[in-house]
Amino acid sequence: MRVAILDDEPAELRRVEQTLEQVADGGEQPWSLHSFERGEDLVRQLRRETFDLLILDWQLPDITGLMVLRWTREHMETPPAAIMLTSRDAENDIVQALNAGADDYLSKPFRPNELKARVGAVLRRHSQQRAATDGLSFNDLVFDDAELTVTRDGKPIVMTEREYRLAHCLFSNLGRPLSRDYLYERFWPHEEMSSSRPLDTHIYRLRNKLGLTADRGWQLLTIYGYGYRLESVSPASE
Repeated sequence: MRVAILDDEPAELRRVEQTLEQVADGGEQPWSLHSFERGEDLVRQLRRETFDLLILDWQLPDITGLMVLRWTREHMETPPAAIMLTSRDAENDIVQALNAGADDYLSKPFRPNELKARVGAVLRRHSQQRAATDGLSFNDLVFDDAELTVTRDGKPIVMTEREYRLAHCLFSNLGRPLSRDYLYERFWPHEEMSSSRPLDTHIYRLRNKLGLTADRGWQLLTIYGYGYRLESVSPASE
């Protein structure tokens, strides 16, 4: 889980980080928290990296958190979930942020347990929207999370656990660009990063094992300087 926190007050940033670290400790997936004090720095990073959740203060010295939120909704094909966390609590402010695409709105000073609950609720909603829980079925491929297996027309495809989880992530995020750092942080412990190109090797294997080619209705794109995106396409005519 990759989270970006935007707030121009270092003490407030640290308080949010400490709260989310408690959420991360109880989860199955590793969390990676990234803090920003300027909206422009966050937008610059959003152009290069993938995040699952944004927590945005409104009032900042450069561009506002609301402007960052609107930018994600206007310029990103699959924008991350977003929670506004701000001292502005007028009804008009809340309505304006929700209409701009915020998934939730929380006023400062926040209560840590409430923030944790709201983060969990927002992430659950987005997870359900991406339809990835116990299993996935795409064309002739069926994912089984209980057994960590993929079958094609009922026949199992031999895969390692990491290959399975990486494939599951790509299919759960169809059409969504996933940055290299996002995938590395999610599937590779730091001690295994000595290998030069482990992600590229796994992508190559998945293309071959799962038949991620246009004639089967898939296109696994390499996005130069960013990462990868799996797309569903019309099968190539024979």
